[in-house]
Amino acid sequence: MIRRLALLVSAVAIAPLFTVAQADAYPICLAGYQCSRTFYADSTNSQVVGGWVKFCDGTTDSWGTVTHYVSTSQVPCG
Repeated sequence: MIRRLALLVSAVAIAPLFTVAQADAYPICLAGYQCSRTFYADSTNSQVVGGWVKFCDGTTDSWGTVTHYVSTSQVPCG
C-alpha cells in the first residue's frame, strides 16, 4: 500500500513537467469584462476573417474562421 501511495505521489509531482504550453494561446478574458477577438487572414491584419465575443452575462458569439492572427480587446462591464 505504501509503495502504491509513493508511486501515485511521484506521478502527480512530475506530471506538470510533461505538459506542453500552447504557444499560440490567446490572452485570458478578465472577469467583469466583455472580451472580443478579431481574427485576420495574415500578419498584416488587413482582412478580417472571423470574430468571437464573450458578453458580460457570460454568453458567447462567434463567426467566421479562427486563425493565429488575432487582436483582443476588453471593456469593463457596466
